[in-house]
Amino acid sequence: MLIRLARSKSPTILFFLVVITILLWWSSFTSDEISRFHFHQHQMPLYQLTMRWIGQNAAASLGVAFAILIIQALIILRFNQQYIFITTQTYLHPLVYLLISSSFVQLQQYHPALPASLFVFLMLDQLFAGYRKRYILNRLFAAGLFAGMATLFYAHAVFFIVLIWFALVILRTFDLREWFVPVLGFAFPMVFVLGYYFYVDHLTLQGLWKTIVASFTAKETITYYNWSYYLFYGFMAFWWLVASFSMIRKMHKLKIYVRKFHELLWWFFVGTLLLFVLRNPVSVEMLYFTAIPLSFLLADHIHSLRNKTFGNIMMLFFIGFLGLIQYMN
Repeated sequence: MLIRLARSKSPTILFFLVVITILLWWSSFTSDEISRFHFHQHQMPLYQLTMRWIGQNAAASLGVAFAILIIQALIILRFNQQYIFITTQTYLHPLVYLLISSSFVQLQQYHPALPASLFVFLMLDQLFAGYRKRYILNRLFAAGLFAGMATLFYAHAVFFIVLIWFALVILRTFDLREWFVPVLGFAFPMVFVLGYYFYVDHLTLQGLWKTIVASFTAKETITYYNWSYYLFYGFMAFWWLVASFSMIRKMHKLKIYVRKFHELLWWFFVGTLLLFVLRNPVSVEMLYFTAIPLSFLLADHIHSLRNKTFGNIMMLFFIGFLGLIQYMN
């Protein structure tokens, strides 16, 4: 039953997606408090600017965060319609993305990784759109530009410029110009911000440098974990392994471009995990990046499952653990 509902092709499912997401965010919407995280202390320029507009208003923080999340779900929906990861019309990708990215209750607020992940979506769009195109220097410049904008919100997004080079290895033949242009795109917003800080006050430029250093050297401890989170993310790790082996087995049957896109997304997922494990300052906010490739992989796995009993069990655990998190938090 759950599998059949998840595979529904009716556009009305979009309405239920929003309702489900609101339910997952309900405890946050009904609270007047915002959980404090380390990213409130060391704010990159664009995050600091937007925080001045939002202030400490919990309702504004939640409203902006929820709006960005819905926009990202719609972008994922467009991705499948434009790049055809699954050959039939489906709403599985935004469904999985919304559920995973909404899973950490205390993170349901405006934070730097959220707008940064939006720019990473735009970066991926440029990389996918450039496949099998002869001239893509403009797209690579835009991809680097979006990576730079993401970094100005969230310092650790700087590592995603490596994903552009992975995309060039997977999707293109070697061209030195194509490897260099993304760096120019990445540097463009950086030079603009540095020039602005230098023009306004040399001291603010020093303050920016201290913020960047603090973002990469801070050792933060997240105290919001409880056993419901360990159960859910442990289950997600298991499902990722099952879905990955399933993808490997059927990879030879897929179209070449679909194989390459999934390969790029797989490295994207591994990269986010490595950042989470190896970088002390990186914590649960990385979930908004990890959910991007994971949503495509799991949606494809759900759609291709022939054993409906197994699929229903997986979906039941998925929803059950999400409900447990809501109850525990």
